[in-house]
Amino acid sequence: MTEVPGKPLDSGILFDALPTGVALLDSRHRIVDANASFWSAVSTDTENRATFQSLFAAEPAAFCGSGATIVLGDRHYTLVVRLIAEVGAVCHLHEVTDWVEGKTKATESSNCDTLTGLANRGAFLPELDRALEGRAEVALVMVDLDHFKRVNDTLGHPVGDALLRKVSERLTSALRKTDRVARLGGDEFAVLQCGAEQPHGAEMLAKRLVELVGRPYVIDGHMIDIGASVGVALSGTADDATALMKQADIALYRAKHAGRGRYCFFEKSMDAEMQERRALEIDLRRALAFRQFELHYQPQMDLKTQIVTGMEALIRWRHPERGLVSPATFIPLAEETGLIIPIGEWVIRQACEHAAAWASPIPVAVNVSAKQLASGKLINTVASALANSGLQPDRLEMEITESVLMSDVESCVATLHSLRDLGIRISMDDFGTGYSSLSYLQSFPFHTIKIDQSFIRSMDSEKSDGIIRAITAIGKHLGMTTIAEGVETAAQLDHVTDSGCGSAQGYLFSRPVPADKVAAMLERLAVTPVGQDDVSDAHESAAVSASIETGLYRLVYYSRNTIMGLEEEVRSTVDQILSTSQRNNAAVGVTGALMFTDGLFAQVLEGQRAAVETVFERIQLDDRHDEVQLLSFGPTDARVFPTWAMAFIGTAAHGVARFGHYAAASGFDFGAADGDQITSQLSALLLDEERLSVRAAA
Repeated sequence: MTEVPGKPLDSGILFDALPTGVALLDSRHRIVDANASFWSAVSTDTENRATFQSLFAAEPAAFCGSGATIVLGDRHYTLVVRLIAEVGAVCHLHEVTDWVEGKTKATESSNCDTLTGLANRGAFLPELDRALEGRAEVALVMVDLDHFKRVNDTLGHPVGDALLRKVSERLTSALRKTDRVARLGGDEFAVLQCGAEQPHGAEMLAKRLVELVGRPYVIDGHMIDIGASVGVALSGTADDATALMKQADIALYRAKHAGRGRYCFFEKSMDAEMQERRALEIDLRRALAFRQFELHYQPQMDLKTQIVTGMEALIRWRHPERGLVSPATFIPLAEETGLIIPIGEWVIRQACEHAAAWASPIPVAVNVSAKQLASGKLINTVASALANSGLQPDRLEMEITESVLMSDVESCVATLHSLRDLGIRISMDDFGTGYSSLSYLQSFPFHTIKIDQSFIRSMDSEKSDGIIRAITAIGKHLGMTTIAEGVETAAQLDHVTDSGCGSAQGYLFSRPVPADKVAAMLERLAVTPVGQDDVSDAHESAAVSASIETGLYRLVYYSRNTIMGLEEEVRSTVDQILSTSQRNNAAVGVTGALMFTDGLFAQVLEGQRAAVETVFERIQLDDRHDEVQLLSFGPTDARVFPTWAMAFIGTAAHGVARFGHYAAASGFDFGAADGDQITSQLSALLLDEERLSVRAAA
């Protein structure tokens, strides 16, 4: 520093002008000099008589190095001390109030949802962990708004944001002071309930939230109706916050899957189901990549000419371990995950290729989902499939259900018109099961109406006859073809024919067959239009007619099964196994018999066709069964087993000793490894109905 020209340098002026407080200490830690900024910060008038310890309640050595942040009055400072050997020390006091307050606000902001003012996920999880560590009864309640996306899509995001703020206010108003609520993201909220008697407290809160959030809202002149689905998980079943959140999420998924607008408590079985669902989703993605899907085809028969006028393409999934997976199992999952779009594209392309290779120019019908119709890719997919396969457009038909139109009628109808412009035929599937069938027929000129099979199979023939006649009359008036689905018996065929239906589809004509069996099926139907066994033949025996019309079916299968082998019998009595079958199948009206030994397991199922198929599908999905082999399946005139029976155990000595009272001298060698031998022996066993009935009754 140099002197100002004409004036001597006054170091005291410069010292006091420093914005940082500076003080000099002697060897006894007394303040021998300090600038104005220092005295202003410490707010003392003792000045030279003050000691460092009297001002800061600590020794200077505590602030050496990087120093520390202290509070003086309502201001924040950093205090740093530098020791000077044999002299004393110098301390620096720098105000950081703005920095500290800014940091505090940033921290608060990072833990707060800016839209609603509630805590966010980052702040909520540590609080949940602390509550669980306290070992108090804790309930975690997850709340998800139903149909919130529809609000954003139709009314805009500003209205959606206002709705979220209203919901957060309602949630807060429903809680006690000890409860905590957070917005986890999107339209999902979480409530932490502590100190209440559980599970009663959580149940009352869940009911209250479903009711309160589900009340109507009025925002910017719009009346908005949404609902809330709630999942509840209780402490004691999870080790930490993350696990409890997972359980509450699973319960929430179950509540939404059950129909929304309700609450559901977590149960351990749900976790297993969710793991199975995730495994199925992974397998489904793999199936798409490895082309594990295949198409089967079912004919549609003109009732006047007895000529096949169309084929419906039906997807099947042949899993390498699960076997043939029912579409009822994987299609809803594909819809939920969005995989239905690439799967649907594959179906369209594959169906076009197959149909183009048929000897006869028969049209092919393909089912289209709502997501496919709304994806914006359907028209290009269809045009590309037709071009690549060489199939004429009028040989391709798109089948949609009423539920497809319910989401966005205008957009869907526009897409359907574009498909018609390509020359594609459009049909409405499952007609009569929705809410606005007639209005949809007015919105779009369909080529075909498919009458839902529930009307065909109805036991109340008078009512179903009236409905079928009405639908047929509507179709004729509008120039549309009517197809009756699910025709399985001669009586049903006569019924739909008399009602005026133009065409029919069902097991009576043919079951769905793989693509390589279509030619053989068409050849057979050209000779015998109503199937290989012409059930409408007037000369058919009364006994056979009765057997068909009862609707009873018998299915026989066997599998290699370790659970039901003799090892399992040591842990569980046959009585328990038998009662389990009774419980599992009684609800659907299936009876039968169990037959097993040494790891091989056979079962006879008897009941209505749909019920038997349902039970067998469960068996296919049960990972305890390996190499499930279907031995026989067909109609029967009576049940051999009126209840459930254990037909036999086997010949192993320890099995006979333990379960000898179940053994039956049937002459059936279940140890035979050859499938043909097993089939023939089981067939012979089933033909001896009188002997089996006696054994079942015993």
